[in-house]
Amino acid sequence: MPLRRFAVCVVLVVVASALVLSAAGRQGSRRATSDAMLFGTVSSAAGQPMEGVLISARGDGKRITTSVYTDERGRYFFPPLEGGQYAVWAQAVGFETARAAVDLNGDGEGLAPQRDFSLKTLTDFTRQLSGPEYMNALPEDTFEHRRMKAIFRNNCSGCHQPNFVLQNRFDEAGWRSVIDVMERVGIYGNAPRLDSAPLPLIRAHKTELAKYLAEMRGPGPSPMKFQPLPRPRGEGARVVITEYDATASSNTSEYVTQDGNDWMEGVPSAYESRGPHDAEVDSRGFVWMVDSQDNHVRTISRLDPKTGAIKDFKLDQRPATGWAMGSHGLVIDESDIAWFNADGGLGKINTATEKLEWFEPPKSMSRVGGTLDVDGKGSVWTTTNDGALRFDPKTNTFQEFKSLTPGNECRTYGIATDADGNGWWAQMNCDMLGKSDIKTGKSLEIKLQRRPGLEQLATAKDKELYDLARSQWNSARIWDQGPRRLGADRNGTAVYVANWWGDNLAKIDIRTNKITYYQYPLPGFAGVYDATVDRNGKVWVNLMNGDRVAQFDPKTESWTEYLLPSRGTETRFIAVDNHKPTLEVWTPYWRTNRIARLQFRTPEDLQAAQLRSQRLRAQRQ
Repeated sequence: MPLRRFAVCVVLVVVASALVLSAAGRQGSRRATSDAMLFGTVSSAAGQPMEGVLISARGDGKRITTSVYTDERGRYFFPPLEGGQYAVWAQAVGFETARAAVDLNGDGEGLAPQRDFSLKTLTDFTRQLSGPEYMNALPEDTFEHRRMKAIFRNNCSGCHQPNFVLQNRFDEAGWRSVIDVMERVGIYGNAPRLDSAPLPLIRAHKTELAKYLAEMRGPGPSPMKFQPLPRPRGEGARVVITEYDATASSNTSEYVTQDGNDWMEGVPSAYESRGPHDAEVDSRGFVWMVDSQDNHVRTISRLDPKTGAIKDFKLDQRPATGWAMGSHGLVIDESDIAWFNADGGLGKINTATEKLEWFEPPKSMSRVGGTLDVDGKGSVWTTTNDGALRFDPKTNTFQEFKSLTPGNECRTYGIATDADGNGWWAQMNCDMLGKSDIKTGKSLEIKLQRRPGLEQLATAKDKELYDLARSQWNSARIWDQGPRRLGADRNGTAVYVANWWGDNLAKIDIRTNKITYYQYPLPGFAGVYDATVDRNGKVWVNLMNGDRVAQFDPKTESWTEYLLPSRGTETRFIAVDNHKPTLEVWTPYWRTNRIARLQFRTPEDLQAAQLRSQRLRAQRQ
């Protein structure tokens, strides 16, 4: 359905035009419609209209939540919704969540033409805050506060968001107990093994981190000063965000009791229901997701955005154990073939026939890693611990490119292929990029600069430690950039690198290897994680620590930000659906087993929605 048809929307009740009622129906029974209108206004307790307030609606018993933001006059308009009973709620940082039950069935007799909300001020709003707002509150008034903030940032917010940590309060002994666990926990949050080696940087800073956190978030007074960031406005407030539950319907153990939709509850508990890591959209509009967590149900799944229905596909572990092969990365080629990593091999599913296959590299080569891309000739590129593999679907053969600095020192994470057909891969813990030379079969290496201004925060003891202990994926020196995932402009000469600790995009010219850095403007640590380039040459990034998605325009060097409706989304991937006339963006919520679609409305779309709401009100009078 074209996006402009979605623009007719929003608050509470009203029915589809062309609803025909039977005689019995006219006597009181109501029939569900598929074009109901939900709209209204939001104001403060003092009666002032509130811009940028989030309004969400979820049908009773449904797996889909739709959210919009209020405009500069406090008005909101939803796209057409199915008939039924809805829970609707409004929220903004610093205000209590307001809730209402809405009936979108029948002809609307006896129902108000709109649903308005009045928000009450909240005294303690700390649990509502996003990660950057918590990071901004950490003081920088002394050298030691600046140093410890940098150490906390690079060692305690890599595999989870900082607001998940800082929403809690413990004394020094309590924080030390937390760090005792975290120094051995895996990157997926699996229970730590006592025989596993501790992360050296976290262990080295353990005592001072516990003391620092007890000062910031202990039982006594705190020097932190909390200030909410501005609410969405303009283009950032014209987005429609639809969140889908991605839990497998056949796996009731994945039920999520807290999914982050009520900001007053804070960030959901760690790893209650993890799952979708990467996701892509095929030409028919189905969304394919890989599952990174141990389960018996699926390796990859398919979401129907029209209904929210999930269909699971499983590759059995070899030898068979009853468990599904786990996955992490996914890419869909121009023939609608979905490729994904699975237990060290390369998985393939024809999205039309649903035929599954699995290819294993020769034993002389490295195993398939967790990130993938497809080049202009249809070859599939995957990361390995030691560099990259290139798979030719015509011959089912692998070609290997080794990193110049070996994987036991610099492991690989993200990968992308450029307009020349070369592969680029991120060696995150070494602040380096590997690059293939497709003509010679050799590999190159590109070093990123240190984050400016951070080296002076390292003491002599810190520098001695950094000489001995290498950074890890989620634990790093305070000056590291941390290249995580990449996206290439296939119609240009640039590769864009999402620098995690640097919180920036690095643009690399593929011919000259010249690097330009574009700092993300949101204060705090938003967490630039992944990058993808749309058909118009604009770059989209997900902000794992910020519960946000952003667009970067290389022509104007400007950013546009979109706030997601939930806290604790912990997004690790972003995809653009280039098939539709109007672009759509998707990002999975890894922590809470959900996935979000962003659709973008113009001022004209909202004006049309306003006119329709006025006509509906007039019809009721």
